[in-house]
Amino acid sequence: MPINVRNSGEKINLEELLVPNLSLSQFSTIHTGGKADLAAYPTDFEELRALLLHAQTNGLDVTILGGFSNSLISDEGIAGLTIITAHLTRKHIQGEMFCVRSGLSLDRAIDFALEAGLSGLEMLGGIPGSVGGAIYGNAGANGVQIGDLLYYVDYMTLDGKMHRMQIHSDDFSYRHSPFSETHDKIIYEAGFRLDPTVHTSEARKNKDDVKQKRKDKGHYENPSLGSIFANPPGTHAGQLIEECNLAGINVGGAMLSNRHCNFIINSNGKASSSDVHSLLKQIQAEVVQQKGILLRPEIQFIGRW
Repeated sequence: MPINVRNSGEKINLEELLVPNLSLSQFSTIHTGGKADLAAYPTDFEELRALLLHAQTNGLDVTILGGFSNSLISDEGIAGLTIITAHLTRKHIQGEMFCVRSGLSLDRAIDFALEAGLSGLEMLGGIPGSVGGAIYGNAGANGVQIGDLLYYVDYMTLDGKMHRMQIHSDDFSYRHSPFSETHDKIIYEAGFRLDPTVHTSEARKNKDDVKQKRKDKGHYENPSLGSIFANPPGTHAGQLIEECNLAGINVGGAMLSNRHCNFIINSNGKASSSDVHSLLKQIQAEVVQQKGILLRPEIQFIGRW
């Protein structure tokens, strides 16, 4: 018998939304990780709310995943309900405001903004992952952090209620947002206050240039999660790791990149998440021993760790 939740006069068939035992390694940018016990791809806030109410009714833990770019998923998988935001991709323009849902990839969102004649996001070009994930971790590059450009964020709490947060400059700091210390808020939509421009071709060239620089540094050469460690104050994690002569060390199929010492890559396609985790811990220990600095992971550890 179908599981239905009545919402706004419509019935939402959760049996059509819920996917049991979904393999997640196929989506992960490092190609590791186990299965989600139960997963779903909501397409709008009504489906998202129905899923949250279903989880609440059945005592299921809720995990949110977007672009899978900075999340190390346990080989043992994820318990409860995993909500994947990849189908939350609608966007619209309100004057100088670019409004976009959390599941759209950040790189595509930048393209859409430029097509609408709005600039400001292009220096974040090439950063993998979704808009929601970028906001969660306050992604940044080339002197720009995504929090600098936000005007509002709409989010849903686990009780299915929608809220709007007006953003202030001091709400965000280096790799930190109002969402990164809590697990009861699901980013749904964001509004960016951007600059109208008639120099779209120049803005697009800036985006292409910063994306090419990332490519030149080997960012897209092998499956990875991007930067593993946050930069300590006054220095760069990759530089510290390089100075410790750790480039190329490996645990199983996980290897510290020879081209970017803050990247752990799946060098032969056979790495496990446990390999990545063990190598991360080894790098931390070596840097503490040689430099006296404990590197803080920039990635999230998701699932049964």
